[in-house]
Amino acid sequence: MILCIETSGATGSLALADMEGNCIKTLFADSTNAHAEQIPVLAKELIDYASDQGQDIMAVAVNKGPGSYTGLRIGASLAKGICYGFSIPLLSCDGLESMARQSALAGLESDVYICMLDARRDEVFFAIYNASFEVLEPLGSKVLSEDVWVEYRGKKVVFCGNAVAKMKMLIPAFSDYPEFTQNIEASWFCETAAKLYQTQKWADVAYFEPDYGKAFFSGTFKK
Repeated sequence: MILCIETSGATGSLALADMEGNCIKTLFADSTNAHAEQIPVLAKELIDYASDQGQDIMAVAVNKGPGSYTGLRIGASLAKGICYGFSIPLLSCDGLESMARQSALAGLESDVYICMLDARRDEVFFAIYNASFEVLEPLGSKVLSEDVWVEYRGKKVVFCGNAVAKMKMLIPAFSDYPEFTQNIEASWFCETAAKLYQTQKWADVAYFEPDYGKAFFSGTFKK
């Protein structure tokens, strides 16, 4: 089985996938911003569940970002620790791509998926995908204004993520476009994780770092 870890948002979740990518079991944290306390406990519960079913954990999949700096660090550290402990591969999953895929599964098939997470104030982390979920614009950050994404107006576009409401408020031209705003869940990574494992597209456990969308700023100023 593959253990999938999602800690990019205020609450986290974990899932177990079989080697064909089917989701076997999912657990959700019941408190916000409690990743360090709850996610390791839930991970152990799923590892024990797999063992009770006579199954081994063959790999760990983790959301590579973007998202909460602290949350992503906790998820990556936990995933690395399990991989080292069990001598198994680490799989790196794209959280924004998972949004696009999930929105299509929910019936919102489109030519373009603009996926975004709130980066506070008028800024978002975003990436853009085509109908085959290939990257049209890679992960970056953008300050929202009325002249943003003019080239996609009038096209078949779905907006995904927790920053869509803010985006539509700041860019009224997109107010009537379809949207998918469900929070990312670990179960969304099951199929992708299985494919990554089967094709041996494994992350380097020693050097893997989450992709935060932009450089982390500690908040320390020079006097």
